[in-house]
Amino acid sequence: MAVSSLEFLWVAAIDFGTTFSSYASGAREVEVDHTKISAPVWQAADGGLMSSKIPTTVLLDKDEKLVDFGFDAETVYAELSENEEHEEYYYFRRFKMMLYDKVRKSNLTVDTKIADIRGRELKALTVISHAIRYLKDHLTKSLENRGSGIKTEEILWVLTVPAIWDDTAKLFMRKAAQEAGIPAYQLMIALEPEAASIYCKHLPVEKLEGSNSICAFQPGSKYLVLDAGGGTVDITVHEVKSNGNLKELDRASGGDWGGTSVDMAFKEALTEIVTEGMIEGYCHKHTGDYISLFRDFEIKKRKCGIGNDSNPLITLKVPVTFTEECKDTLGEDLTTLTNKSRFKNHFYWKSDKVRIDMPTFEGFFKSACDGIINHVKELFRSPKVVDVKKILMVGGFSESPLLQDAIRKAFPDCQVIVPHEAGLAVLRGAVVFGYNPKAIDSRTAKYTYGVKMNVEFDPEKHMKSKKEIINGVEYCTDIFDRHVQKGQELKVDEAQAERSYVPLTSDQTEIGFYIYTSTDDDPLYTDYCENIGQFLVAVPEDDGDRSVSVKMIFGKTELTAQATVVRTGNVIPAEFKLPEGEQIE
Repeated sequence: MAVSSLEFLWVAAIDFGTTFSSYASGAREVEVDHTKISAPVWQAADGGLMSSKIPTTVLLDKDEKLVDFGFDAETVYAELSENEEHEEYYYFRRFKMMLYDKVRKSNLTVDTKIADIRGRELKALTVISHAIRYLKDHLTKSLENRGSGIKTEEILWVLTVPAIWDDTAKLFMRKAAQEAGIPAYQLMIALEPEAASIYCKHLPVEKLEGSNSICAFQPGSKYLVLDAGGGTVDITVHEVKSNGNLKELDRASGGDWGGTSVDMAFKEALTEIVTEGMIEGYCHKHTGDYISLFRDFEIKKRKCGIGNDSNPLITLKVPVTFTEECKDTLGEDLTTLTNKSRFKNHFYWKSDKVRIDMPTFEGFFKSACDGIINHVKELFRSPKVVDVKKILMVGGFSESPLLQDAIRKAFPDCQVIVPHEAGLAVLRGAVVFGYNPKAIDSRTAKYTYGVKMNVEFDPEKHMKSKKEIINGVEYCTDIFDRHVQKGQELKVDEAQAERSYVPLTSDQTEIGFYIYTSTDDDPLYTDYCENIGQFLVAVPEDDGDRSVSVKMIFGKTELTAQATVVRTGNVIPAEFKLPEGEQIE
């Protein structure tokens, strides 16, 4: 069902991130005045960290019911752990990357499971729907407490997803949102770098660090959007058209070079010093202190690169329990263990602190920075991108001065633009997108799309193994019927292909279109293609012309289809299902 923002009085966007999540919302006036977009401020229970976002941490009880979310989930689970009462609880943090791994391997279904902090698995759909429901309920309660008069049925919800996610993953997130209580007709999907681009395009120059007095987003301007989040980095390239809308010049791409890779590098350093077994045991036994250790690392990570030249050491707080557990488990103190590793003379332990020299601390960023820089360099070799001289950095990790400096040094000929509060650009832009989903009026196909079909068998063209006899007629099965070619421009609301199909048998009541993607331009068979789902279309059951005409629209953020009975002109709903028969209702 198509969603129109004209039907709603309020737009609320949910940014479900790897490390942090939040929401923002506003009335239609936000289109012209971005300051009218409201977002909550969250605070850790110990008062040590105030943030515009909340940790993507879910705590469930043994019955898979939500106990708490975010900072409160961290606090409650830490208390349960200290009292040894945590065994029957599920504690999930940074689980979006598990989902990304499934997306990358093309094996995501509604039954996909993810592991909690102790390795126990639950359905990802259940965990994610709890997170979305918490944020949804928090917003509706906030509106209610403010006496806004906005009813739940008057809210259009916009859920952000990485642009590098495939159609199956988008459908999965839609299902999770519906399970969280958001009806399909009130839900829209926004792609993260697109939302950020829409937001930044209308910001005044003083809100754009690295910009000059000439508007960076005037008609004809081309720029690369680098959306560096906690888990993934999403990259796309936009051109501002004469009407002010945006056109995607090259297909979205990216990888797992987000801020969590810096955390992993730090954790790997600790593991090398005190062993993996000690780190994992400490995490389970002293969860609260483990979280505090990495929370302090997060704060120092964000500041790294700001006036650090005068101080050659970064100081982190180390819980007393970490020092004690190390001594009890390994029989040696941290200094002795460090001196046996390659971090001798780089890590200095004293009481409740560890001091790390600047080159070592900055080295934790190397893998992420190198991954991003190498990928952007590769993109700049493309004919579509070769004349782009602007880089717009958004996302929480883009707030890192060290990453910004690395990008500027790697691309000295480019103007690097960073909006103030870059971590909120996606969220705020998603609210604006909700009111104007055609702000991006064309995209570039990431894959070649087609459907699986049967055609009359031709021995000169088709493999003998593909031959099948149906009602006395020889057919070739598994044929890839191309609808869209990789790299093709896809205009929003414009059907890229229209085909007519006829049921093969008289008792057939519906036609199933298996949608496949390929990195090839025009594959003959579906054997080496990825099945991303299936459209089901009911067909007439009378004896007349039973053919149906199917239009597929690939230019939106989600794949949609419309079927029409050729003889009557009646439009038939086209239902999309996940692979392996898992239905999205």
